[in-house]
Amino acid sequence: MSRHGQRSSRLRHRPSRAVPSIIAGILLLAAGVGLVWLTITRLVNGTWPTLLQGPRDWLAALAWNDPVLRQIGVAAVVAGVVLLLCAIIPGGFNALTIDDSRSVEEAEAPPVQERETVMTRRAVARLAKARCLQIDGVGSAAATATTRRVHLSVETSLHEPGDLRTRIIEAVQTRLEETGLSPVPQVTATVRSRD
Repeated sequence: MSRHGQRSSRLRHRPSRAVPSIIAGILLLAAGVGLVWLTITRLVNGTWPTLLQGPRDWLAALAWNDPVLRQIGVAAVVAGVVLLLCAIIPGGFNALTIDDSRSVEEAEAPPVQERETVMTRRAVARLAKARCLQIDGVGSAAATATTRRVHLSVETSLHEPGDLRTRIIEAVQTRLEETGLSPVPQVTATVRSRD
């Protein structure tokens, strides 16, 4: 994918924090609904529901310096810190950038001011898998990619794979360099012989 222009949004972005936000929102909504229900029940009947009899008696028996209260407090602080970190720390990028300055130089055209070319992690994994399947001795392959690493799981029908792993890593690494990924992810491979 590529996009150029001064007003375009960036193609290489970080994922939104929708899942932690939804989980926190659902938990807070459930707590709020429960508290509203308890309050309405107390106002209508004049007493707390019998559902709260056991927890109420347990809480009434606790003292301020009870170890259980400290553990509950520590758990609440840890949960709060985890939620805060989920909100503050950005997620990983969803795509890898491609350095297309070489193609601009070869075309001898004036460089485009703001041009961004990216390749999604899924596309990088598919490219690595396709190149891996072209190597002699590879029966099947699966690939996963992050912004820093591409890992290939390869099955071969060879009983003695020998230097197959090295050939796979070199071939895929060369193909990713030719694509222009910047930086080029590290390639690792696991080779298993079929029984």
